[in-house]
This record gives sequence, structure tokens and C-alpha cells, in this order.
Amino acid sequence: MDQIERIRTRQLKFALGIGIPYFAFVIGIFLLVYLASATVTQISIMGFPLHYWLVAIAIYPITWVLFIWYVGKANAIEDEIAETVGGE
Repeated sequence: MDQIERIRTRQLKFALGIGIPYFAFVIGIFLLVYLASATVTQISIMGFPLHYWLVAIAIYPITWVLFIWYVGKANAIEDEIAETVGGE
């Protein structure tokens, strides 16, 4: 059981290690748009203002890539727990 607790602790550290920086990144984007709105609204990429890119377009692919990677890693940790429980 001690090994399972170590795995669960590793899983929690992994989740917080991904979740907290991601949350800070998203909040940072919104703060950037809010605090530097005069500059951000003047920049245009392919006809869209930069703030549209940051809060509406760019965030979703980043979220999906991070989500897919995270789920793969979390499933590997879950498989390790299943192997540990099955082996005891």
C-alpha cells in the first residue's frame, strides 16, 4: 500500500504541476489583454486583432494539446497503480 500512496502522491504532484501553470497562463493572457489593451488591439494577425487570437483562437489548441498529453500521462500512472494492486 505504501507504493500506491507514492504513486498517488506523484499523480497529485503531476496534476498540480500542470494545472497551476496552465491556470496562471490563462489568467496571464487575460491580464495582458486587459492591462495592455491599447497596444494589443492595434496589432492585427490575418485580419484578426491580437486580443482575439490570444483569448479566443490560440487558447483552444493549446488547451487540447495539453489535455491530450496530460490524459496520456495520467492513464500511464493509473495503469501503474492497477499493476501494483494486481501484483499484491
